[in-house]
Amino acid sequence: MTRANETGTAAAVSLGAKKRDYWWTVLAVDPVAVRLVRFLAAKRKITPDGVTWLALLVALPIGVAYSLGRAGLVVGAVLFYVAFLLDCVDGKLARAMAISSPKGKVLDDLADGARRASGSVGLAVYLWRWPAFEGSFWLGIAYGILAFYFAQVSGSIRDDPNAEPRGRWAAAMGRRRLYPTPGTPDAAALVFFFGPLTGFVAPALIAGVAMFGVALLLVVLKMIRR
Repeated sequence: MTRANETGTAAAVSLGAKKRDYWWTVLAVDPVAVRLVRFLAAKRKITPDGVTWLALLVALPIGVAYSLGRAGLVVGAVLFYVAFLLDCVDGKLARAMAISSPKGKVLDDLADGARRASGSVGLAVYLWRWPAFEGSFWLGIAYGILAFYFAQVSGSIRDDPNAEPRGRWAAAMGRRRLYPTPGTPDAAALVFFFGPLTGFVAPALIAGVAMFGVALLLVVLKMIRR
């Protein structure tokens, strides 16, 4: 790792970033989130829970935007990015300010669930309303169910983000704060950001369903081996 990378990693971690995180988070969201955390931590005008409430408010209309058509897909993609950004900010801000509570965890889970549910239903409605996508309606529903189930069963076997990565590839990615393989945020970015933004909604959903199908299979295999 270069000195610049070491300095950047240390600065990010000091502002509440995890030592390792998923690719979408590290590469597309953290560059903005870390700056916001630095500003908010210095001003102390809003609490982490306040940021989570903002994330929830931004998440709720995502599905409505998606369901309105092509322009709505772009608006929904932007709302998804902002909602996810705020979700990243609240956790980092809580760590940077040494503030945590059971209430904050419940609120964070609520905001996460609202973002995924709103997006999944909105994309399903979009596919249902447009004849060109007839038969694709269930892709949105299937993605939402698989994403929810994966979130429930994967928590007990998830790697500690602060643990030292094992293996050459994992170590190389770890030096860049990256997990060795994509995860839930990466699949969500594909489905809720890149798909709507480019108009390739159905292909993105197919890829998302496939990613979670494989991930669930790997989780089951890992649990059996344990």
